[in-house]
Amino acid sequence: MIITQKCHANRVTFDFEPDTLSYTRSDSYGSHSFQLPYGSIGMDPRLTTERNGTLFNGAILLSLWGLAQAAFNLGHGDLLGLIFIFPGALCFLLHAMTKTTITSLSSDAGEIALLHDSQFDRIMSEIRERRKKQLLDWYGNINFANDPEEEIRKFHWLHSQQLISADQLQKIINTIRNADNSGLLEEYDESPPPQQ
Repeated sequence: MIITQKCHANRVTFDFEPDTLSYTRSDSYGSHSFQLPYGSIGMDPRLTTERNGTLFNGAILLSLWGLAQAAFNLGHGDLLGLIFIFPGALCFLLHAMTKTTITSLSSDAGEIALLHDSQFDRIMSEIRERRKKQLLDWYGNINFANDPEEEIRKFHWLHSQQLISADQLQKIINTIRNADNSGLLEEYDESPPPQQ
């Protein structure tokens, strides 16, 4: 499944593959892309707002040029010279109006930017669900061969990531603490915890 977002000079493409996300972002400064597993995406969103830097620089140049032209024309008695001030003011106005709101997620490969448009909720939900599934596949099984306290810490981390409920966490902790490690090492069938 491929979802593309566009806003002004920003274009972001998400290619949702079974085990990895292929991510590409291009803007006025260039483009970059990478591929990463869903489990390496952090769900600690950071909200930023970007504005068009070209419009701002153009507004400064046009304002300086407009002020010089207006001063020259006013010095020669031409009141219509004030019209040269408007292009710079218009660029400043456009710069203020054309903003892009972005939510960034950290990952092992770099930041993933999601534009705030009609696709935002769908993309965020897809990342969240695929990340949850992959992390539970990776870490959701009790390994009785490991140190029990280490296993309990692992499941506390899964709970802190909101991947298992408090009830599931308690059941898993009870299972680990009540297990007879010597008898279960050979018999235990590693099955994932119950899904939320």
